[in-house]
Amino acid sequence: MTSATGRPTLLDVARAAGVSRATASRVLAGQTTVDPELADRVQMAARRLNYRTNTAARALRSGASSSVAVIAPNSELEGLAGPFVGAPLRGATTTLLEQSLLPVLLLDDGQEPSPLVPYLTSGHVDGAVVILQRESETLFRQLRGLPIPIVYVGHPTTELAEEDTLVDSDNYGGARLATRALLEAGRRRIATIAGRDPYLPALERLRGFIDELEAWGLPPGPVARGDFTMASGSAAMAQLLRRSPDVDGLFAQSDLMAVGAMRVLSASGRQVPTDVSVVGFDDTVVAATADPPLTSVHQPLQEMGSIAAGLVVRSLGAPITEPRHVLAETRLVVRESV
Repeated sequence: MTSATGRPTLLDVARAAGVSRATASRVLAGQTTVDPELADRVQMAARRLNYRTNTAARALRSGASSSVAVIAPNSELEGLAGPFVGAPLRGATTTLLEQSLLPVLLLDDGQEPSPLVPYLTSGHVDGAVVILQRESETLFRQLRGLPIPIVYVGHPTTELAEEDTLVDSDNYGGARLATRALLEAGRRRIATIAGRDPYLPALERLRGFIDELEAWGLPPGPVARGDFTMASGSAAMAQLLRRSPDVDGLFAQSDLMAVGAMRVLSASGRQVPTDVSVVGFDDTVVAATADPPLTSVHQPLQEMGSIAAGLVVRSLGAPITEPRHVLAETRLVVRESV
């Protein structure tokens, strides 16, 4: 039997498991006082009937909202379909929906004080996933100490406190992969186009570049700075060619800077990869459509959003006990630029 709506009820689950309605309710509410054998029967019956907890009723009983905020920078609104916000957003919302939690999209416009703070502390949501960009520092400072679990995707430029929980990609390891690919291709006069301080991913990528060269017994290569845009990559490459015209390998620390650099290399008569091998970072659509297609370090951005949402969900029942700074593994996607 099912309800008039065709959806299985709690009573249906109890009958299928051969237990009382009260026992089924305690099991599905997550209580651990029920005999394990009975609890297994209830869980199996719930899965077999495709039973879903009535989250509205659960919220009334517990005072929880059954909603989790997903916060993105307002400046990235036009780019929500892009990788750096769109992919973590998809990962977070998918995970929350799988847990019968409603994702609530909020946009940060950089105000201080932020109108998001009173909203987050007024019982509208049970926790938050915050997708950080360089312009998110003001909000990051204001969210510290709030009485709800908050997990960040990405790394702020400010120092982390012990209680901060975040998911980031392994920028250091990814930079070593990129540099190693150039070295294994026989390149020895390797330069890099780095991001600007004090953005931590830029610092970590530069550190990985230097450490991999050192592991091969080579001194640090020439460094130029960009701001992760295509135009800055072009300007930095022009600067590198003036300073080090014999460069035969380039690690550009974003795909956009890599494509900008390749345009300058082509204009100067240097072919990629015949004369100069190039590796980017991010593995965006820009890398796949570049000419030639760009070898790049893949950031698992959707997975990072999913991991962050999972940490929030687990912390709703108990404090987070696993590592607070989770690094998602990067990998090299090989194309035709090396």
